[in-house]
Amino acid sequence: MHFLLVVRMVRPDTPILFLLVGSLLLTCSLQFARAIVCYHCDSIALPECAQTLGEVGVLPYEDCTNQLSCAMSIVDTITYRGCGSDTPTTGATYSKSCSSNLCNAGVYPPGRLKCHHCAGVDCVGAPGAKPKPCRYHHEEDQCYTEVLSATEAYRGCVSEGNHTVSSAAKLCEYNGCNDEQGAWTQTCATCDSASGRGCKMDLFQVNSGRCNVSLYEECQQDVLLGGEEDKFCFSYRKLSRVVRGCSTALPAELEPLQDELDKCRTGDKCNAGCTPQQRCLTCNSVDQAACRSNVTAVSNSTCGSAEASSCFACEYSDWNIRRGCGAPPTDAGILNCYECDADRGCNSRDFTRCYRCSSDQAGAACANWERPGGIYIEECAQPGAPCLVLTHSNGTTERGCQREDFSCTSTSNSACKSCTGSFCNKGAFPEQRLWCHQCTGQQADCEQISRGSNAIPCPVQPNEPQEQAEACLEYFDTHKQLVVRGCRSNPQMYYECLLRSGHEDGCRLCHNQACNSSPGEDLRADSKLESRALELIMAKSSSSFTSTPTLVVCVIWSLFSIIYIVTARN
Repeated sequence: MHFLLVVRMVRPDTPILFLLVGSLLLTCSLQFARAIVCYHCDSIALPECAQTLGEVGVLPYEDCTNQLSCAMSIVDTITYRGCGSDTPTTGATYSKSCSSNLCNAGVYPPGRLKCHHCAGVDCVGAPGAKPKPCRYHHEEDQCYTEVLSATEAYRGCVSEGNHTVSSAAKLCEYNGCNDEQGAWTQTCATCDSASGRGCKMDLFQVNSGRCNVSLYEECQQDVLLGGEEDKFCFSYRKLSRVVRGCSTALPAELEPLQDELDKCRTGDKCNAGCTPQQRCLTCNSVDQAACRSNVTAVSNSTCGSAEASSCFACEYSDWNIRRGCGAPPTDAGILNCYECDADRGCNSRDFTRCYRCSSDQAGAACANWERPGGIYIEECAQPGAPCLVLTHSNGTTERGCQREDFSCTSTSNSACKSCTGSFCNKGAFPEQRLWCHQCTGQQADCEQISRGSNAIPCPVQPNEPQEQAEACLEYFDTHKQLVVRGCRSNPQMYYECLLRSGHEDGCRLCHNQACNSSPGEDLRADSKLESRALELIMAKSSSSFTSTPTLVVCVIWSLFSIIYIVTARN
């Protein structure tokens, strides 16, 4: 087409040679005019090849005289830019071509993560420059900030590896996210109510929108990014004491109580807020009987003193009760006091007393309540604590105040009852378990049983059959020559009862409460009678069968008489 155009523009008398030369020159000039210019680099030799934001004059370029396109590619995380066919694309995760001058510019691929990059003292402050793309392309890349001190910090992409990132570094995953301030100074309020007034609240600000204490000093501490958990302002409130300060100056006595600290990390003097105004019951049973007998009828009220951060209740030797705001008084005649700092009338709890005993020390009376002895009164250390009566899996019954090592949640309990109010843990327990006398003839009261002397609940055995009816047992041990009483649920005792009682019916079973109370002399008599009968049978069986029929009949009649007597007694 170009050739025809040239022919039309030339006069007819133009020599043919001149026409051919002109045509060739025009063709060459057109081909040169269609050459393309492309950026040419790789991120191995030139990190900016990957990190450019499209700035002019940053990347080198070349004329692609024999090609009509530019290209970009990502091969093994490396970025390549250049002329179309000269740019590596084998194994590329991303590749792109374009057909205009310097078209292979800008961030590639477009979603490449951008992070702030710096190192040293100038890196501690929040960066002001724009974030740059990561040098190596990873789909799971992250930005990091690691502050080693107030004068040394590092920022960049995790994939670049120019700094070994430790576990203390702060990581993030969106463009420019590693732009936080690297170090700053935190100011906290510091005071101790044990040393002076004004550390709890400012009554002039109580009803304002924001109440802060005003009598305090200031402390300061340096905080590094990533170390915020270790640096904080704190306030500590326990009963009548309030402490505020910096974590770097935490008093030694508060070190074990860090879980009880109120911590804050945002803003200066964030720990200066007032403690809530306390509400307590304020009464005295001297002139208000409900203060002891019906404390629920007494309403709580707001404490008027800025120093009243707790409530108290005290019991006096004349059994009067006084309740009020603040720390307990030191009056004469006080028996017990407690202090609390929970909200809404925490001093309403009574002084609880519970029966305390164990059947291991007090005997069966602790369980059956028939002849109470060896039973004491316990003043509960925790006000308002429930009273308990429980039976351990070994059959031991115990009573007392609920405490950390004595509660219904223990895995060693087979039965437990909790109740509220003083002396509520009385009476026989447990009612649903069979009670049996449990003793041997070595004990003085096992020969002759008196009511309630040693009947206690039968212990629960680990593999006790569910369908087996509970039973008490008693027998005379012919080996040891003594009376034994107990529970059939005890497999060892039941086995010995069958083996050592001397005869099949010698192991007596019954199913009522404390029913195994037969006199010891009866158990002995049955055993002796049975033994005598057996001796007689053995003697007769070894004698000659020449005895008269009358004598044989007499012996048989005597044997049946003995068996009838023993059976009748059982």
